Amino acid sequence: CVIVTKSTVPVGTTNEIKKIISKKNKEDKFDVVSNPEFLREGSAINDFMRPDRVVIGCENKKSEGIMKELYRPLYLIETPIVSTTIESSEIIKYASNSFLATKISFINQVADLCEAVGADVQDVARGMGIDKRIGGKFLHAGPGYGGSCFPKDVKAFITTGEKNGINLSILSAVDYYN
Repeated sequence: CVIVTKSTVPVGTTNEIKKIISKKNKEDKFDVVSNPEFLREGSAINDFMRPDRVVIGCENKKSEGIMKELYRPLYLIETPIVSTTIESSEIIKYASNSFLATKISFINQVADLCEAVGADVQDVARGMGIDKRIGGKFLHAGPGYGGSCFPKDVKAFITTGEKNGINLSILSAVDYYN
């Protein structure tokens, strides 16, 4: 049996689920897998059918094989599949959302500067976005990031860092600015 977490969860959650189930299931005939979803608001169906990547966090080749077989139709259309540890899988989701939230906060601070000096933030963002290392997505100045994921994920990622003795000061500034 393979038990899969799809939700955005703090690192360690999937292993905690395994411990809880192991207490009830002494035979230990199951695996747990972290398989976070990357669905955007307003695009969930398309993102589900044509994801930009699939992340599989697992402990062994058997559960990895089961998950890869499940995602075989996506592999055939060349969707990148990232196989990694459970912990890395859990962090990939938080790190991705936190990075996007950082881009939004960054361009909003640039917009403040543009307003102060008479520059056009849309021209600045367009000029920045041409650089393939930066890209144009999430460089639209506005009231800040919102939605259901970015605010909670940034805060949760900061808390995870604190619990592990790591100061994610960049994200603290992003959270404060937003």
